[in-house]
Amino acid sequence: MHRLPPPPTLPRPPARIRFPLIAVVAPVVGAVVIGLVTGSPFVLVFAVLSPLIAIATVLDGRRAARRERRDEAERFDRECRAYSVAIARAHAVERAEADARHPLAAAAHDESRAVRLGTAPARSAAAPEEVLLPGDSADEVRLRAMIARARRHDGLPVVVPRGPVAVHGSGLAADAIVRRLAAEPGVAVVRLAEGEHPQPGAVLVRVRSATDVTITTADGGSVTAVPEFIGRPQLAAATAQHSSRLHRDPPGSVRWRDLEPTVATDERAPTGIGVPVGLDGGGSVLLDLEREGPHALVGGTTGSGKSEFLRALALGWAATRSPSELTLLFVDFKGGATFAGLTDLPHTVGLVTDLDPLVAERALLSLRAELRRRERVLAEAGLRDIAQQPELLARLIVLVDEFAALIDAFPELHAPFADLSARGRSLGVHLVLCTQNPAGAVRDAVAANCAVRIAFRLSATAGAGFIGAEGRELAGAPAGRAVIVTAEGARTVQIATIDDDDIAAVRQRWAGVAPASSPWVPPLPERLDLTQLEQASADRGGVDEGATPSSSLEPSDAVAMPTLAFGVLDDPAEQRRLPAAWHSARDGALAVVGAPRSGRSTALAALAESARRAGSAVTVLPGSVTEAWALLESLGEQPIEAGLLLADDLDLLLADAGDLAPELLARWDAAVRAMRRAGGGAAATIGPASSARGLLGARFESRLLLRCLDADDHQLAGAPRGLFDRAAPPGRGWWADRQVQVVEAPLQALAPTRCPAVPWLPPADRDVVVVTRRVASTAAAVQQAHPLHRVVIDPAREPLEGAAGQSSAPHVATVQLAPRILIADPEGWQSAWALFTSLRRTAPVVVARSEAADLRALLGQRTTPPPLDEREGDVWVVEPGEPVRRRSWTTLAAG
Repeated sequence: MHRLPPPPTLPRPPARIRFPLIAVVAPVVGAVVIGLVTGSPFVLVFAVLSPLIAIATVLDGRRAARRERRDEAERFDRECRAYSVAIARAHAVERAEADARHPLAAAAHDESRAVRLGTAPARSAAAPEEVLLPGDSADEVRLRAMIARARRHDGLPVVVPRGPVAVHGSGLAADAIVRRLAAEPGVAVVRLAEGEHPQPGAVLVRVRSATDVTITTADGGSVTAVPEFIGRPQLAAATAQHSSRLHRDPPGSVRWRDLEPTVATDERAPTGIGVPVGLDGGGSVLLDLEREGPHALVGGTTGSGKSEFLRALALGWAATRSPSELTLLFVDFKGGATFAGLTDLPHTVGLVTDLDPLVAERALLSLRAELRRRERVLAEAGLRDIAQQPELLARLIVLVDEFAALIDAFPELHAPFADLSARGRSLGVHLVLCTQNPAGAVRDAVAANCAVRIAFRLSATAGAGFIGAEGRELAGAPAGRAVIVTAEGARTVQIATIDDDDIAAVRQRWAGVAPASSPWVPPLPERLDLTQLEQASADRGGVDEGATPSSSLEPSDAVAMPTLAFGVLDDPAEQRRLPAAWHSARDGALAVVGAPRSGRSTALAALAESARRAGSAVTVLPGSVTEAWALLESLGEQPIEAGLLLADDLDLLLADAGDLAPELLARWDAAVRAMRRAGGGAAATIGPASSARGLLGARFESRLLLRCLDADDHQLAGAPRGLFDRAAPPGRGWWADRQVQVVEAPLQALAPTRCPAVPWLPPADRDVVVVTRRVASTAAAVQQAHPLHRVVIDPAREPLEGAAGQSSAPHVATVQLAPRILIADPEGWQSAWALFTSLRRTAPVVVARSEAADLRALLGQRTTPPPLDEREGDVWVVEPGEPVRRRSWTTLAAG
C-alpha cells in the first residue's frame, strides 16, 4: 500500500493591480517643462493623455486578474474531483489487501490467522502527508474535508487474537456471532448473561444490533464495528473440520520416553523452544512458548495432572536444550516435592519453596532485576529481541506450582509477575503458572499475556470460564487429560509422565557440562568481618545510597559525625549488595531491636568501631543506674563535641532504675538532643518490641530490626510481614526494608564511659551536718576515719551559736575548737531544727544511708536527687546555696 500523492494546491490569487501614479505624473511634469521652454501651449495636450493611458492599463489588469482567478478555480475543482476518485480507489485497494490478509478464517479453514469480527472506520494507511491549512476560506474548508476523508477509511477489518472471547447480548445477531466464533479453531467462546463479566484476558463482544457491536480487547482497547457473518454452508464446513480435530481420542496413558521417536520424525516440530508434552489422536503435541506464548497458564483440580505436566515440560526442555541455551527456575508452593529429581539437572538455577519464605521472596524479587540486566545486555548489543541473537542470553523458564498460594503468601509479588509477563517475551523470560482456579488467582495484567492455556480436570463453570466451551467437557476428565489452547486451536492431549530413569538419562546427556549460573547474587553470609565490610564499601564506591558521602572506615578529622557503616545490605531487586550505613542527621536516633543473642550488642559495637575509625568520639552509657544518671546529666548540662552516644540494653537499665526510670529516660532524651545539636548521634539496643513498645514510640526515628522472639514480635517491631526467621544467625536483620548482616566487631568497643562520683572529705575549717538512718554505724566509721573532727551524735544538746574553730562562751578568750561532724537521723534534726537551720547557712549537709524523701523533708528539695551507690560510699552533699550533688565519701563505703 502506497500513500496517496500530495493533495491539490489551493488556487493562486492573481497579482495585485496598483494605479501607476508615477507613470501619470512624469509625462505631465515633462509636458509642462517643454511648454515653458518652447512657449507652445499645444504641448500641454500630451499631458492629458497620460492619465487616460494609466486608467486603461488598470482596467486591462483587472480583466486579466478575473480571467486568472477563474482559471485557478477551474483547475482546483478539476484536481479535487480527480483526487476524490484517487481516494476512493486507494481505499478500495487498501480494503482488498486487508481482506486478503484477514479473511473470514472459518470460511477459509485457515487457523494461523487472527479472528476477524467485523469492519469499522479506521485510519487509512494511504493517508497523505500532513498539510497546513490555517485559513477558513471555502477552498480551504473543501480541501481540509477531502484530506480528512483520505485519512479515515470507512471500513477496515477488525481482528482479535485467538483465545477466549466473551459475547454479551441477545437476539439473532448475537446467536449468529456465537455460532460463527464456536467454529473458529483456537477460539473459546462464552455467552455472558446480564451482569456477568468476562474472564481475565478475554475479548468482549457486546452485541447491540446486527450492524452495531462494541469489541473490547484484553488490554482495554475498544472499537465500535459492524459485525460480519458467513453463510450456512461455510459455517457447517468449518464446524465439521474443527470438531473432527478437537474430538480425536488421545491414548489413555503416555510415557515420556515414548515421545522421543515421535518428536524426531515430527515435521511440525518448531525451531524455537518447543518440547513434546503428550499425545493426541493425531500424534505428538508440542508446546512452544517462544512462538505461541510467551507464557502459559495451567489450571486444574488437585490430582488432575498439573504437576506431572510441569515435570514433563521441564524435562523436555532440559533434554533438547543445553544449559547455555535454556535455564529453569522452579517455584513450588506445595512443599517442594513437585520437582523432585529435576533440581539436579545442570539447567536448574534454583528451587523456591514455601518452606523458606525469606529465600522465596528474595529469589522472586531478583527476577525483576534479571529483566533489567537482560535489557542492558540487549541494549549494549543493539538488539530489541533475544530472538535476533539467541546465543547472547540463555532463556529463563519460570515454572510455578500453586501460583495462588504464592500470591497469598506474598501479595506484593503481583507487580513483579505482571512486569515479567509484560516484558518477558523479548527478553527471553517465560512463565508457566499453575493453579487450581486460574480465573480467581491470576490477575488480568498477568493473564492477558498468557496466550497458551492448559486446562486439566475442572468444573464445568470453571472450565468454561478458563478456555471456553471445550472446558465444559473436562469435569470428568481422567488424570493427565488436558485441553491445550493456543493460537492454532484447541487440542485434547494425554500428558506424558516421567520417571527417575528419564531424569537420569537427561542428566547423563549433559554430564560434564557446566551448570547454569544463578540469576541472582548469593545470599548474605552468616558471618561478616570488618575486612568484608571494607571490601563492600570499596566495591560500591561509598556507603548506602542517600547517606552523606564520607568514609566510615578510615580515620577522619571531620567535626560532624560521618556516615557509619555497620553491615551489608541485600538488595535482590537490584541484584546487588550495599554497605548498610546509618547517619544521624539523615536517620535520627537509632534503636537496635531484637531478642536475646540476636546480635544487638555486636551491632552497637560495629557502630562504635566505625565511629572510632572515622575519628569521632564515642560515649558508652554505663550499665549502672548511678553512673548512667551522672553521665547523662553531665552531657545534658555542659557543651559537648560531636560524637556517638551509645546505650546497650537501655530497656534493662530503665527497669533497674525502678521509680527513677521516667527521669532517667528524660535525661537520656536531653543528652540525645544535646548530642544531635552538636552534630553527633545516639543509638541504643532494646529488647523485644513486645516488651519495649512504650520505650520505642517516636523516640527513635530509625530501627535496626534483628531476630525477634516470634512472628508476632517480628510484626510488632515493624519488620516485613511473613518473613520471620527463627533460625536467623546473630546479626541478621532488617534495615531500610532490606535484609542486612551486621559486621562482627569486638565487644571491647562497648567499654562503658565511667562517671564515678567526685571524692569528698569533711572540711577542716567548718562543721558538717550528717543526716542518716544508721546513726551508730555511721558515727563509728566517721570517728575512726576522721579523728581530728569532733563527732556529735546528739545535736539537740549542742549550743545554737558557735562554729568550728572558736568557743562561743561569753567573756572567754577565743579558744580553738575541732570542727564538728554532727550526726543524727531525720527525726533528730527535726528536734534540733533551730540548730539545723543555723548550720545550713555555713556548713555542708551530707545525707548518707537515707532515702530521697528525707532529703526533700529536711532541705525542701523539689528535684529528684541523683541515685547513689552506697557500696561505693556515695552520699548527697548540699553546700550552702548550691544544688544537691552526688559525692563519694569512701569512709562510708561498704567494707
